Amino acid sequence: MALYSATYDNLANIDEQVRQVAIEAGLSEKDIYDVELAVDEACTNIIDHSYGGEGLGDIEVVCEIIDPGLQVVIIDSGCFFNPDAIPIPDVKKPMKLRPEGGLGLFFMRNLMDEVHFDPCRDNGTTLTMVKYKKIIK
Repeated sequence: MALYSATYDNLANIDEQVRQVAIEAGLSEKDIYDVELAVDEACTNIIDHSYGGEGLGDIEVVCEIIDPGLQVVIIDSGCFFNPDAIPIPDVKKPMKLRPEGGLGLFFMRNLMDEVHFDPCRDNGTTLTMVKYKKIIK
């Protein structure tokens, strides 16, 4: 477990923590990249939307090797994030016709094998994401 101030500068530190545990979990380089991108999107959304700016709270990151793969739990104490309130983006629509942003949740769900959002007891959100190790025969 590691606790980080919710700043963009700390995204590199969070990334390093996640990468090290993903390597230990035996994930492929592609899967490690997917996990890093999903975690980066989640943490950026926490800074921008849950806290409404940098340095206004903390991000707790817990990486755990599971059988078979990696579980990443990200906890914030900002505003609860309800993923059901976010419309599914039309990624087939031309870029110039799409609204800016709104792809973070889409990326997380498409890069990870499991994505779960739960409200914290007092305030904030617990995000649990899982990436399973691909079994090569």
